[in-house]
Amino acid sequence: MKKYILIFTLLLIPTFGLMLRSGIYTMHDFHVFRQQQFEKCLIQTQSFPCRWFPDAGLGYGEPVFNFYGQFPYWIGGIFRIMKLSVLDSVKANFILTILASSIAMYFLARKFWSNTGSLVSALFYAYAPYRAVDVWVRGALPESLAFVFFPLILLFIKEFIITNKNKYLFWLILSLASLTLTHNLSLFIFIPFGIIWGVYWWLRSTKSIHIIYDLISAGLASILLSAFYLLPVLFESSLVTLNQTTSGYYDFHIHYATLKQLFLSTFWGFGGSTWGPNDTMSFAVGQMHWILAVVLVIYVLIKKRNKEVLFFVFLGFLAIFLTHGKSDLIWNIVKPMAYIQFPWRFLTMSTLFLSLATGAITKLIPKWVWTILLVAGLLFYSGNFRPDIWRNITDTEQFGGRLWDEQRSSALSDFWPKSAKLPNSFAPNSPEVILETDSYQKIRYPTVYFPGWIARSNNQLLPVFSSGDLGLVTVRAPLKSNIKLSFEDTPVRKIGNIVSLITLLSLIIWIWKKS
Repeated sequence: MKKYILIFTLLLIPTFGLMLRSGIYTMHDFHVFRQQQFEKCLIQTQSFPCRWFPDAGLGYGEPVFNFYGQFPYWIGGIFRIMKLSVLDSVKANFILTILASSIAMYFLARKFWSNTGSLVSALFYAYAPYRAVDVWVRGALPESLAFVFFPLILLFIKEFIITNKNKYLFWLILSLASLTLTHNLSLFIFIPFGIIWGVYWWLRSTKSIHIIYDLISAGLASILLSAFYLLPVLFESSLVTLNQTTSGYYDFHIHYATLKQLFLSTFWGFGGSTWGPNDTMSFAVGQMHWILAVVLVIYVLIKKRNKEVLFFVFLGFLAIFLTHGKSDLIWNIVKPMAYIQFPWRFLTMSTLFLSLATGAITKLIPKWVWTILLVAGLLFYSGNFRPDIWRNITDTEQFGGRLWDEQRSSALSDFWPKSAKLPNSFAPNSPEVILETDSYQKIRYPTVYFPGWIARSNNQLLPVFSSGDLGLVTVRAPLKSNIKLSFEDTPVRKIGNIVSLITLLSLIIWIWKKS
């Protein structure tokens, strides 16, 4: 096993090797900023889980982590504890997603193929064009981390159905919860494929109804374990502008991929997803991925063996279908799919299942043939794993000047409180007294109001409310009060925290007793 991990690492170096230098590359998403804000939130609020972005929203703050998955930044926090800079922590996180996802795919593929076949699946999983898009173009850290959990969840579902061992159920719960806390859209995309996967292996097993009950219980347990995140999303999303993430530019109808983009195009760009077919980024399935899949299907149909390949390829092409405009009826019927925004996100699933299928080539064709194919594939795809622009900068430069202003103004309307108008300039550095009488004063802070803001003076609660067009935090306090302002959990958040903690402790006790 150690030998294959070493081989993994060496063969995967081209996917991340260009990160191994000082600085950071340009990317679509602002995960460097989010990592820095997560750390700053922990320091300022002295609470966990953290829910507030202190410098977002042009400096007025936003409750981003109340609705956005935190798990990638927990991992980034570990790298920060190891004394890495914020920039290096984010790069290390991306590298970890590539390595860990490959190992996860290896373990899943090992249930079907030999060591070498599993290695092939793992490498195709890492080198798929969409993986390069996620890491080097979009900089989509949560989705990149989700690639680690996809094969693990499939593995634990299959192994539990076949063996009925509680350890697989335990790890399934943890993996589902981790995916939930990493990227809820990836979870939403994955769920129907995970259900189909589970039903397939259940039908091929003893078909015990208790297995179904246990798997449903595992799903419910993962929800309870994620309650500290899910309850605020469920009950407080109506307070922010999340609905704007499904209209205008984010309307899924204008982001379907074309057949040429999916199967034939070798275009590579660092732009974005635009209206119509003239996108400036790649939506390729991977020519070697889909061609090998078709060849394997033909081979299996002729030889009448390794029929699970047909199932893997079916799921892969089902995912591809959902990226194309011909699936529009499904998108319109299943209304929540609008939150996925970009149909091409289903390339996550085509990458997963087609990569798993490719491992079969070591069983079905001679070694020299698949070796040539593997080398050709690595050479063909490795050129995609590169930056557009490399910025040789430090944390100080990243979080200062023009770059700092760009980050503070990013994604302004995504999580902005509905009770406030959007600002058009940066927040002032200090609060202002908007009213003063002989006995009290009203102080307005340069922070947007959202439920959870608490003010105290001498351990006494003070009235807190919003005021002005921007809905800023305002405190009514006696003159010369020493005011302490803090962002704390609402009852819904507290209930979520308690449910998650109780569930975690219960799971530990349960698996300890069963072991």
